[in-house]
Amino acid sequence: MDSLSITIISIIVVSFFSAFIKGRKKDRCLVKIDDFFIHIYNAKEKTIWGRVEVESNALIIDFQQPDQKRTKNFILYKNEFKNMQLVLRLHSYFDQSQKKRRDKVLNKALKPGIYTRLKRKMSNVFATAKDAVAEIVGALIASAKNMGPMKVVASDAKHVERLKGDSQSSLSGNSYEPIWERFIGENVVVEAYEDKEVVMTGVLVEYSQNYICLFDASIEGIEEEGPHDLLVSRTYGTIRHVVSV
Repeated sequence: MDSLSITIISIIVVSFFSAFIKGRKKDRCLVKIDDFFIHIYNAKEKTIWGRVEVESNALIIDFQQPDQKRTKNFILYKNEFKNMQLVLRLHSYFDQSQKKRRDKVLNKALKPGIYTRLKRKMSNVFATAKDAVAEIVGALIASAKNMGPMKVVASDAKHVERLKGDSQSSLSGNSYEPIWERFIGENVVVEAYEDKEVVMTGVLVEYSQNYICLFDASIEGIEEEGPHDLLVSRTYGTIRHVVSV
């Protein structure tokens, strides 16, 4: 089998694998806000709030209105997630069961047991593999552009980018950050890339390739709405400091 055939088959296999993951896997930061009341700050200057149901490819927002039957009347699709800069989970809306769920997650971050440590190590193994797949896809597509008949496909940038997007759309960031692993359960400072006046602090509980999850968060530069937890888009900001206490 020649190198071109191997490359084509590899692209197909990896694309199928990544599409399979994309269709079923929920972001591990987004699952933290499932079935909670949230407030989304959107890059398109549009705020969204309500009780959220997290799916792998969408967020379903319930606008809660007193004395009315709740209806799922707003869907935020995955291709729109990139516009979500900040997601606040407001403590004032917690019921008792939600508070227990939230506190359990925080306690596991602050004082992880043996099972929690083992589970996280296994999760990081898969995350590292996923990051490696993303690099392989990029290398395969780059090499395929210069191989015989594939030059014809490569000449149509739209087709090549679609193939690359399909295979890498859910594998485009680093799912595993060794330096961040060291500071799970610690107080950190997240800075916005483009607005240095927006500074977010809180306990680092989780991160994914798309978000940073802070509990007991505070934000400088934005009017807050009481105690909250926070999801920060990694396209909007990054962890810059660790707070020593």
